[in-house]
Amino acid sequence: MTAIVLLIVLPILAALLVGVIRKNAKLLAAMPLVVAGISILGFLLGLGASPLKLAGAFVGPFTLHFELDGWRLLLLAFVCTFELMTGIHALQSVRRAARPALLVASLLLAFGAAAGVVLTSNVLVLLVFWEMFLLALYGSIASGGEQAERTAFKALIIGGASDFLMVLGLMIYLVLRGSVIMGGGAPIDIATTPRAGLVAFVLIFLGAGAKAGMFPFHTWIPQAAEVMPATGFAALPASLEKILGISFLYTLTTRMFVLDGRARAIMMVFAVITAFVVILPALVEPNLKRVLALTAISPVGFMIAGMATSAMAGMAGALMYMLIHATYKSSMFFAAGTLETRAGSARLSDLRGFGRAMPVLGWGFALAFLGAVSLPPTGGFMAKELIFEGLLHHHNGVVLALLVVAAILNIAVFSKVLGVLWERRPGLDAQHAPASEVLPAFLLGLGAALTGVVFSLATAAFEVALGPAEGGMLTAMWTHVGPLTGLSLLIYILGFGVYLTAREHVTSAAQTFGGLTESPVTGGGLRLAAEGKLDAYEIGIKVVDWLTNVVFRYFERLIDVVVDGIIAGGKAVFGPALSAIHNGVYSNYLAWAVVGLIAVLALVLM
Repeated sequence: MTAIVLLIVLPILAALLVGVIRKNAKLLAAMPLVVAGISILGFLLGLGASPLKLAGAFVGPFTLHFELDGWRLLLLAFVCTFELMTGIHALQSVRRAARPALLVASLLLAFGAAAGVVLTSNVLVLLVFWEMFLLALYGSIASGGEQAERTAFKALIIGGASDFLMVLGLMIYLVLRGSVIMGGGAPIDIATTPRAGLVAFVLIFLGAGAKAGMFPFHTWIPQAAEVMPATGFAALPASLEKILGISFLYTLTTRMFVLDGRARAIMMVFAVITAFVVILPALVEPNLKRVLALTAISPVGFMIAGMATSAMAGMAGALMYMLIHATYKSSMFFAAGTLETRAGSARLSDLRGFGRAMPVLGWGFALAFLGAVSLPPTGGFMAKELIFEGLLHHHNGVVLALLVVAAILNIAVFSKVLGVLWERRPGLDAQHAPASEVLPAFLLGLGAALTGVVFSLATAAFEVALGPAEGGMLTAMWTHVGPLTGLSLLIYILGFGVYLTAREHVTSAAQTFGGLTESPVTGGGLRLAAEGKLDAYEIGIKVVDWLTNVVFRYFERLIDVVVDGIIAGGKAVFGPALSAIHNGVYSNYLAWAVVGLIAVLALVLM
């Protein structure tokens, strides 16, 4: 119980107390690190108590039902690591935020809510933590100042809409299941409940996928990357959102539902669209933070595809990819924030050579790059191979081929970014940054490069999540070399080849793939995307505005005309008679009042 309090309750209480210390800049900046240390203590206590189940009554169906096993401990280890790195980075970066107190409170609330989502088994309690995290996301974006408020509101609307769909799905699930405890019995077989089961699954899937950044709920992410503090983006959209969304998606597809062909097909469609929808914009995007945000979306498609296979290999690959993605993306965003501060801009053209000028940060980014492109010995290498194995297991050759293309283009994007940072730039002097900002980027980059080792040591934790029946296969996959290994190597060759071929035709790495904006094939679509005309949220806003104008112009004015006509007609018909009886005699008015009172009493007593 102590571990639960330290991991969940204390960060949330600390978030509520931020207002008390908001005027003390040093204490405010140190607060995330202090709370991170206490959370790590809670994790260590939980490590000694695992496996553990805690259940107790609270309010009605909101039972305090928490579970702690090997898989949840692994998730908590990553969450606490991100919390610690965020706390270190915040020591200096918080002071540059337009609203530092709001940023700190949002970070603390986010980590407490994330731990709650990981540990609880009650879907109603999970929803409480889920919505706490949404509030934390809104606050962390809004902490960027007035220019961030519109994006924060957009994220809140999109997150709220997807959460509403998820709540509807959970309502149907609770009716079918009859229990608020996830995994407390046999999961719902969608094939035996063809309508209600499928509808419930799709609605919950949309909510979980939206949290991870799935299409079409992703459009706020690149905009948030530009306006919110890098500390907040590294902690929430880059890492925690992926862990919460994908881990709950895993629970959805294993402990809550048994998928049928229709459910898998729906997931595959969203997976492929998500993997491709941001690839071309990322190739030509001139802003580093937007590039990193766009490339945080495409991998979600790979994770969803792995889950959709329902094969042990595919699901294991998706879970591994979730963890390594959160690690390398946090590292890159911590680095991007520091680079932007030193260069005065996040444009790639202004960041040329900064990897050489800031070698520790540059090497941290390079190590994270290894994880981003899934080179061995990173866990991404095994993760993608397992996802591909799962797709082959279910004979999804078309999806596999499409994801291979997406993987090649992702490598090209990251190669361009690394080429920009390590490009030779005469005249650029050595740059310096506080150790508290450089250290998190480097350590997380190193961690991303070593995730293969971490995952091999944590095989038992994955087997807890995936089930002991097939656990031996996962252990064997670490030493397995087959055709898919060759396919992975081919992806690297083609990805680097695409970048190097395009790089030959320009003078700077920052200009690579710029010709796509002028291409008659891709130029039009890229311009529409840059103008926001393909943004589902912006399209929805325009539709609502149009409907509002139609209602005002035709219906509201029509109602005004009708009401004005009724009033004018009544005045013409009854006006003379009413004027005649208003003769100024006091007794008449008193009589009318008495008659009216009698009429009201009669209506009340009837």
